[in-house]
Amino acid sequence: MDMRKISVLLLALSFMLCAVHLPGQAEGSVLGTSILGTIVSEDGAAFSGVQIVAVNATTSHTFTAFSGVDGNYSMPLDPGLYNVIASLPNHTANISYPGVLVTLGQEVHLNFIMSEVLCTLTGYVTNGTQPVYGATVTLLNSQYNYTGVSINPLGQYVIDRVNPGTYTVIADKAGYYPSDAQPPIEMVRNVTKNLDFEMEEQPANLTGIVVYQGDGVTGVKVVLSTALFTADTYTDENGNYSFQLVPAGSYTITFTKDKYQVKERSVSLSPFEVKRLDVELEYDSENNTKKFILNFDLAHSLMIVGLIASLIVLVIGLYVNYKVRKKPELLEREREKDESKKE
Repeated sequence: MDMRKISVLLLALSFMLCAVHLPGQAEGSVLGTSILGTIVSEDGAAFSGVQIVAVNATTSHTFTAFSGVDGNYSMPLDPGLYNVIASLPNHTANISYPGVLVTLGQEVHLNFIMSEVLCTLTGYVTNGTQPVYGATVTLLNSQYNYTGVSINPLGQYVIDRVNPGTYTVIADKAGYYPSDAQPPIEMVRNVTKNLDFEMEEQPANLTGIVVYQGDGVTGVKVVLSTALFTADTYTDENGNYSFQLVPAGSYTITFTKDKYQVKERSVSLSPFEVKRLDVELEYDSENNTKKFILNFDLAHSLMIVGLIASLIVLVIGLYVNYKVRKKPELLEREREKDESKKE
């Protein structure tokens, strides 16, 4: 074979090699220019089979790659500006990357965390008219058990990341009857269901007597209160008070009446409890002392009167002394009178 044939053969072979598509390289991509990264689950484990798609914002040309068993992916592509997402059925990525600039020969690292798309149950817990806070809503079946708690300001609860399936739901709180049995509820992937509860209080009773120095005090205002419930009453002629069928719970109870110091106590009422709380008032001497001169009490008023009287006597004495000094003959006449009386 002469040299001319050999040259032609080598040239043809070189064209064939140039036309070969390199493994792992996207069609039309530039070798060494790529987007790569790692896909993991929420617990940090490698996540395989996730599709990563990069769309050129200028040409709409799309490049695709998949994460391997180690969670890594590599996507050769052309230089340009890309929008990059990761997707997998029934899952969602924690982030998408818009406007990613990839220059010639650059490797851009983009990582994703994948979460399973699950279900959510939410609703409100009330007593029919007011929100009930702190109620526990339980969602359970033979495989799973989820709970949520109703909170301010409206008594709403939220139970999220629930696996699809059929569940039983109940709501309960100390001081309330458990909620009525609900029909089984079907939780569907990527769907938020709403379920409200109305709970009935388990009542308690509180009674007592208000006294001062051993005697009942009539007309004392008694207020029993929490952030959501307030009741008030007045003591009778013997100082007795009573609250009937109030919701169980922790309360502040306040006793007020003119001329007495305000008395405040904390009291906890258990469901169906009958509790007695007696209170002795203290006289409010600081604010109820009788006022006299210039709004001072009696002792200070007498001191003021004594001071004024002393000043008056002093002024009179000074005046008399002044008059005598002006007319000394008056003093001489007084002496003569005294001497004539002695004789």
